[in-house]
Amino acid sequence: MDRHSDLPLFRWTPPPVEVIPFPTTKRVGKIRRTAQQLYDSTQRGAEAYWRRTVTDLRRQMERAGIADDRIERELRAFFDAVQVELNRRARHAIRRQPEGGDAA
Repeated sequence: MDRHSDLPLFRWTPPPVEVIPFPTTKRVGKIRRTAQQLYDSTQRGAEAYWRRTVTDLRRQMERAGIADDRIERELRAFFDAVQVELNRRARHAIRRQPEGGDAA
């Protein structure tokens, strides 16, 4: 073995990677539709819609072969993104209310 073939560069192996084809935080349309549905629904309807949405997302990721711990992180990130969108909608609704508000 000569001095050039024993360089650390030749022993390097790339780290394992995990590709998430459609990260939940980048699915802006899904986030906005989910937030709108939750915003417009009764509490009971919103809970049912949320369970269905999360179940569907989980199944999609399981079929794609994504590890369980990564699925949990993706679902948490989706939850956080939907919360941000709901808060944005609530702030927007408050700004649109007329000022004053005292009734007779």
